[in-house]
Amino acid sequence: MVKKFDEVLKEIEEDLMKMADLCVEQIEDAIKAFTEGDIELAKQVRKKDNEIDLMEIEIEDKCVKAIALYHPVSGDLRELMTAIKISSKLEKVGDNASKICKILLKSNMEGKRKNELLIVMKDYLVNMLRNAMISFKNRDEKLARDVYEMDKRLDDLYEQLYRSMISKILEDPKNLTLATEIIFAAKYLERSGNIVASIGDRVVYMITGERIKEEELEEKMNQ
Repeated sequence: MVKKFDEVLKEIEEDLMKMADLCVEQIEDAIKAFTEGDIELAKQVRKKDNEIDLMEIEIEDKCVKAIALYHPVSGDLRELMTAIKISSKLEKVGDNASKICKILLKSNMEGKRKNELLIVMKDYLVNMLRNAMISFKNRDEKLARDVYEMDKRLDDLYEQLYRSMISKILEDPKNLTLATEIIFAAKYLERSGNIVASIGDRVVYMITGERIKEEELEEKMNQ
């Protein structure tokens, strides 16, 4: 028996929420492993990244089959295309968490890598991602726009961390390895912030048919 289109959409939405939850878990565990120097946890995060990759493939396959079977138009088509885009972006967020663990696993430095700003960045990113997915689930245009704007704060936090690490290196060159590894880990969080912001942009497109980036470009051209 062929499922109703609404049932398929609901199933895809639930799959995306599960994928996002796993990404949150991966971000949390990656930073915990990195800061604590937990090699075993880092290996688990790297291994679990395969689950996220598989989820992206499955969600895309469901969306493509739904388009072929139901021939959706307008808002329904935008929703399926948005689901494909979001799954791809979540996969990249998962990759970045895995890459943070790779820094630890390839490092010759033993011990912990405690850094308050790194934890603040992680918490902020997790909040961004949760809000992005809530905006998708609830069709909340305002929240999606807020998520897009939140990325600026994450960029500022990265710049603050970067400057503090450079200062540590200048104070004592022995801090080079530690500071450099923290900068790289923070950069992966910052990149994930850019990706999550683009989820907000995509949700706005799903709801309105307009992209935030297009609106910004039009504003610049009219200035």
